[in-house]
Amino acid sequence: MTTEAFLDADLVEVGPGSESSCRLEIRNTGSIVESYAIEVLGEPADWTSVEPPAVTVYPGDTGTALVRFHPPRSAQVVAGDRPFAVRVTPTERPDAQVVPEATVRVLPFAAVAPEILPRTSHGRRTGRHEVSVANVGNIPLGVALSGSDPNNQLAFAIRPEVLTVAPGEAAFVQVRARSRKWLWRGQPVTRPFQVDVVADEVEPARLDAATVQQPVLPAGIGRVVAALLVLALLGAGLWYALLRPSVKSLAEEAAQEQVAPVAQQAQAADTRAQEAQTKADQAAAAVSAAPVAPRPTRSPSPTAGTGVPALPPGADSFSRRLAVTAPAGATRTDQYTVPARRVVVLTDIFLQNPQGDEGRLDLVIDGTTVQTVALQNFRDLDYHVVSPIEIPADAVVTLRVNCRQAGTALDGVGGGGGQCRDFALLNGYIRTVSRSPEP
Repeated sequence: MTTEAFLDADLVEVGPGSESSCRLEIRNTGSIVESYAIEVLGEPADWTSVEPPAVTVYPGDTGTALVRFHPPRSAQVVAGDRPFAVRVTPTERPDAQVVPEATVRVLPFAAVAPEILPRTSHGRRTGRHEVSVANVGNIPLGVALSGSDPNNQLAFAIRPEVLTVAPGEAAFVQVRARSRKWLWRGQPVTRPFQVDVVADEVEPARLDAATVQQPVLPAGIGRVVAALLVLALLGAGLWYALLRPSVKSLAEEAAQEQVAPVAQQAQAADTRAQEAQTKADQAAAAVSAAPVAPRPTRSPSPTAGTGVPALPPGADSFSRRLAVTAPAGATRTDQYTVPARRVVVLTDIFLQNPQGDEGRLDLVIDGTTVQTVALQNFRDLDYHVVSPIEIPADAVVTLRVNCRQAGTALDGVGGGGGQCRDFALLNGYIRTVSRSPEP
C-alpha cells in the first residue's frame, strides 16, 4: 500500500446553520510524486466541502486537507448522527485508494410557525377557526394549545389540545370560540380572543383573532312587526265594517234554502219512526207470551295485530363500501355490479377522505356521473337522497379517484406513503324483480 489517510476526529459535532471541520492527513509511502483526489461519501456529502479538493504529495511526505461541514438550518436535516467517509484516490495508482470513516453529529434546534385562519369569524354564537402548527425545526415537537379572551365572554373548544408534530410537517387544529350568551337584537359585537401555542424548547406564541357575534333578530325587525300589526288591524276593521254583514246575510239565505227540504224530510222520518215503534211494541208483547229456548253464547275470537315493516315488502337492507387506492398523479377506480334480477335503491351516500388527500372524486352510476367533489374540500360527506336512486340489474356503480397529492396516513406517516386512499359507503335496500314472461 503506497497511500495512507487519516481523519483527526472520529466524531464531529455541528449545529444547523453553522460550520465545523476536521483535518484529513494523506501520507505518500510510495516512490513517486502522487496527486490525490478527495471525495466525501454518505448523506453529509450534500452539505460538506473539502479544501483543497486535490492534494499533491512527494514520496515520504504528508499532505493535509480540511473537511468542512455546514448543514442548513432546515427541517430537512434532522438532528442525529450520520456516518460518512472520505475517499482518497491516487492519480497514478487508482487501485491504491483509501477510505477513512468517521461520524458527524447534527445538533438539534427547535422552531415552530403557527398561524390562525380566519383572523375574524362571524356567527350568531360560535366562531370557527383553524390553527396550523408548522414544525420548522429538526426535532419532533410536543405542542399544547389553549384559548382565552380578556372579558371572559367566550368558551373555547380546541381539538386536539395536545399533539406532536414531526420535523418539516404541519398539523391543523380546530378552534371554536362560543359566546356564553345569546345576542338577541341590536348591532353585531366583536369579541377578541387569543390562542396560545406552547411547544417544547420554544418560546410560547400568541395568536390574536376575533369573532363577530351577530344578533338573533335582524335589525329593523321592530318596524316590520309594527307594519304587519297595522295591516292586521286594518284588515280586521274592513272585515267588521264592510264584508261581515254582507257575508252574514248571504249565509243566512243560503242556510234557509238548504234547511227547508231537510226539515220536511226530518218530519216525514219522525212519522215513520213512530209507526215503526208501535209495531215493535206489539211484536214484543206477542213474543213475551211464548216460551223462549236459551241460546248458547259464543266467546269472541282474538284478532292478530299488524306491524309496520321496516323495509318495503320483499326488500332486504343494502350496504356496500367502495375503496380506491391511487398513487399521486394517477386515476384508479373500484366498482360494484348489481346482480341479475335485482334492483338496488340508494337512500344514503357517505364519502370519506380520512387522509386529507388532494384531487378529484367521481361517483358514476350506470355511466352517469351523479357526484363530483374536490378531495381537499372535505374529510367526511354524508348525502341523504331525497328521491332514492334506483339502479337496475347488471348496472355498474363506479368510484373514480384522481389523486393529485396524498395526504397524511392514519398511522402518522407523512404523505400517506404516496397513496391516496378514499372511500364511498352506499346504503339503501335491494329487491328482486320478477322476470318478464316470454312471448
